[in-house]
Amino acid sequence: MQQNALPLAGITVLDLTIALSGPLSTQRLGEMGAEVIKIEAPDGGDFSRYNIIGDCRAFGDSTAFVMMNRNKKSVAINLKSAEGRDVFYSLVKTADAMVVNFRPGVTQRLGIDYPVLHVLNPRLVYVSITGYGDSGPLAGRPGQDLLLQSFSGLTFNAGRRNGHPVACPPFVADVIASHAATEAVLAGLFNAARTGVGREATLSMLGGIMEMQLQEISTFLAHDHPPERVDYPSATVWMPPPYGIHATAEGYLALAQCDLGLLADLLGSDDLSALAAEDASREQPDAYADWKDQVYRLLADLFAGKSASQWDHYLNEHGVWCMKVLNYAQFLSHPQTQPYLTQVSHGVYGDYTTVKPVIEFTGVAPAELTGAPAFAADTCRVLSSRGYTRHQLHQLQASGAIVQQDAGQDPANLLWSDD
Repeated sequence: MQQNALPLAGITVLDLTIALSGPLSTQRLGEMGAEVIKIEAPDGGDFSRYNIIGDCRAFGDSTAFVMMNRNKKSVAINLKSAEGRDVFYSLVKTADAMVVNFRPGVTQRLGIDYPVLHVLNPRLVYVSITGYGDSGPLAGRPGQDLLLQSFSGLTFNAGRRNGHPVACPPFVADVIASHAATEAVLAGLFNAARTGVGREATLSMLGGIMEMQLQEISTFLAHDHPPERVDYPSATVWMPPPYGIHATAEGYLALAQCDLGLLADLLGSDDLSALAAEDASREQPDAYADWKDQVYRLLADLFAGKSASQWDHYLNEHGVWCMKVLNYAQFLSHPQTQPYLTQVSHGVYGDYTTVKPVIEFTGVAPAELTGAPAFAADTCRVLSSRGYTRHQLHQLQASGAIVQQDAGQDPANLLWSDD
């Protein structure tokens, strides 16, 4: 392989994923150079194509699909038919890895679970993502992000005492699972290159969101008096004041870990100095909660005297970890942000701005980003590159084993190449 090629160039990944956790993982692999073949059901494919986000319909498909499926090819195969499974098995034989995020039991019913595919291709790396694992009372429940956040205790880490639980707006359970799946694929590929044998890796969104809370869960289990939410809306129950987001005369200011006594000196507040000097014992949860509320209310009065920009400039000069809170319009126009944005061309919408791949490889040109594929746009092209003849593709289309985007298009008129 050329030294200046992307690290996964020459690797083929079969993508049997839907929604977010799986597609984001395989998209990341595609951006590292892998050929990613998205296997979609013949009845319309990944349901997230139609799961409209924020009522944005500019791309034809939902942004939920478009932004998680770039650098992929769409192949529609009926895995419930014997002919369709045979087509899929032929792809498995030349693949390096496969990622799937079906509910437990689905791959076994379809005949595409790891024991079956390992016989066909002993080098295959097989990564399976579930919502709650393969067993247990919740194994069959939908692995949806908000439901996982709610189940895992995460939503009680912020907000007010006796107030609504607070969910994280981005789909954090999906994203953390996507990273774990990518790591599992890469580890499996390394092992296969070393031993000549692939292996299966399983992970769950529940396991991912628990790992994300590793320090909080471990602290809770070791703590005699774990903290609870207080009356003032806090960013997390686990950090003492001034940690959190504070209203100012204009805008909001975020403060990270900071010595309260130092902050009192910088703000010129004797009252805050007195509170900082108090022995707020965490062994008395009610008294500690009252102390936190006093600190937060006093900070609210103090920060009301200047704007967020003024406080950010002043406190940052004195080494305090702080940041003005921005909305998307402010954040995406900030000069620090611009290197992390890029342009991608989409077949329906045209050129659009989005977030570029987070990983860059030194000395290697980044992957040329291609828009998410139209449903079943690449079925005949991919199968042709694997040796299927026009006659065979005609027969497979006629039987419903495969679908090409334009079902009426004669396969003989398609371009036959590896592109």
